[in-house]
Amino acid sequence: MDRRIGKRVIGSAIFASFVVISAVLIATYPINQARAYPYGNDTGEYKFGTISSIQNDENGIPAWVLFGHWKGNLASNQSLIQGQGNETLGGESFNTQFEMVRLNGSAGHTHTITNFVASNASQVNNSTMTFNGTATASMREGPVTDIPSSITITGDKVISILLDPSRVSNHYGNTPIYGLVMDDSEDRQHMGKSNNTQMGR
Repeated sequence: MDRRIGKRVIGSAIFASFVVISAVLIATYPINQARAYPYGNDTGEYKFGTISSIQNDENGIPAWVLFGHWKGNLASNQSLIQGQGNETLGGESFNTQFEMVRLNGSAGHTHTITNFVASNASQVNNSTMTFNGTATASMREGPVTDIPSSITITGDKVISILLDPSRVSNHYGNTPIYGLVMDDSEDRQHMGKSNNTQMGR
């Protein structure tokens, strides 16, 4: 009985730590220095957002904090969403770069997911869009290509990225990588706050 309570306390402490770490990273992270893609949505086709996620280790225990940025134009491709034809999107349809750090602050490293090619998509109640296809992920041994992948956007606010765990040695655990979708005004506001912070304002 005591052992079960102890596990719950440890699990709650880990989750609370993640929430605090994510909040601090979002508020203070030097966005302009780590961004792989520029802010702004000049064409109106691309969406931008942040990666803010916690991933499990091989035992299913929360072990890694992820933070970074993504850019994509998946949601703008209405013909793919409506299932018209066999259309696929090119390599610029979705890209992300993020830092991956252990919960104790060690073993920090960077990953990218690029060259996402969507082969089909589905939409539920105009609030959830899922794109299935393949992507390339950077790993220590080098890039891994043609990874079966799914990207889901929910409520125009939450994005989840799921790569076939068997193709990336379960590096991201057994859950999707989560992030937020920012509209253009939020994006520019966030950039302005980051610039002001770095300039000591």
